[in-house]
Amino acid sequence: MTALNELKYKNNLTEQELAKRIGISRSQLYRIKKTGKIGPKALAGLKNAFPEVDMNEVIKYLK
Repeated sequence: MTALNELKYKNNLTEQELAKRIGISRSQLYRIKKTGKIGPKALAGLKNAFPEVDMNEVIKYLK
């Protein structure tokens, strides 16, 4: 399970809700999960939406 899926289930969010909280589209979220590459906008959005999450852990899961 990816870190993004863990955030989704932990916070009881749909894919659309998770993407909206991060500030990206659902398609972008899908591409991040599929390719494992995350851009600066999505990374900043994740940090703002979920400040308690260790970004190093997120990046480790995505590689």
